[in-house]
Amino acid sequence: MMKQRIARVSLIGMLIFGLLLGGQILYKNNWTNGQLVKDSRQISGVLSAQVVTENGQQILEVKVDHVQNLKKVGEQLENIAGQRPIRFNDQRTPELEKVLAQMEFPLQESVARGNFTEMQRKLQELADQAGVTLELSMDNEGIYLNLTKGQAQLVEVIERHAQGKFLES
Repeated sequence: MMKQRIARVSLIGMLIFGLLLGGQILYKNNWTNGQLVKDSRQISGVLSAQVVTENGQQILEVKVDHVQNLKKVGEQLENIAGQRPIRFNDQRTPELEKVLAQMEFPLQESVARGNFTEMQRKLQELADQAGVTLELSMDNEGIYLNLTKGQAQLVEVIERHAQGKFLES
């Protein structure tokens, strides 16, 4: 009799634990992530956002179009994303990627040496040579780079201290 009672209590305990765990997972996936996606869509230049899992880590993947102030958009997305890293999905072209590749050396050198005025001058020179519009801003956390040519746009955040908040696109 005692063994049956222990078995019933154990079974009921496992069922309750399973229900609570399932409820937590549903809440996290549907409510929290859903609210995060909804909030991010209200930011200017953000077309859509979704939480994806890569290698066991949740990432906020954000599709953008014609972002005007990448620094402001980045800060707003950081507040919404919490601990999740952010990846931008932009309207880049091979031409814009080539310009970004040419800009990598001055960008990385400025992060290492702190010569940001020289970086800004060099990046503007490269953008002008390629016929690309450059919007560049920075803060203590990163360098916000926005390249635009026609309908194409490439946005990139280069972190100054490798915080892992923004992932490469």
